[in-house]
Amino acid sequence: MFSYIEGIVSQINDSSIILDVSGVGFHIYIPSSLSRSLKVGKSYRIFTAFLFNNGIPMLYGFLAEKERDLFELLVNVSGIGPKVSMALISELGYEGIIRGIRTEDLEVLGGVSGVGKKRARKLILELKDKLIDLEGASQENKKLLSEALKNLGYNKNEIKRVLEEIDLENKSLEELIKISLQRLSRRDG
Repeated sequence: MFSYIEGIVSQINDSSIILDVSGVGFHIYIPSSLSRSLKVGKSYRIFTAFLFNNGIPMLYGFLAEKERDLFELLVNVSGIGPKVSMALISELGYEGIIRGIRTEDLEVLGGVSGVGKKRARKLILELKDKLIDLEGASQENKKLLSEALKNLGYNKNEIKRVLEEIDLENKSLEELIKISLQRLSRRDG
């Protein structure tokens, strides 16, 4: 429904915020770890997922698009709902979850409140191949983006720097080229 919402944080709770967008307050559930890094009165772009939880429409928000995308993968695993998904993201972070699934670490994943070893096995079983597909696609995009920027006359250092700065996952090559050119042009001008 909404890819992201940009506005000013007017209220912060442990697991949610109110984001004021031109006088409309959006109640957005966030990982508890995120509540510590936000400030009331500051503007943020919050990447959102819209779900019905027990028939109630709810918005879930993240500062990074890749966290939102991971959340959407997690909630689609049977037996893993929004609450458990938010706990995983809060306690392990994006990289911790990815590493836990890739290395099949039942102790780390199962140690999160509400997960346990049975659900951790299910997460690994259902998401390991999806993560490999995501990683493979982002590696291919990295290679193609690097070639495109080289053909446009950028040197290896410029290309390396922009590749380190941008999130390659879940974006088309066209989007990645556009983002890269915007970043490179800001440095030139």
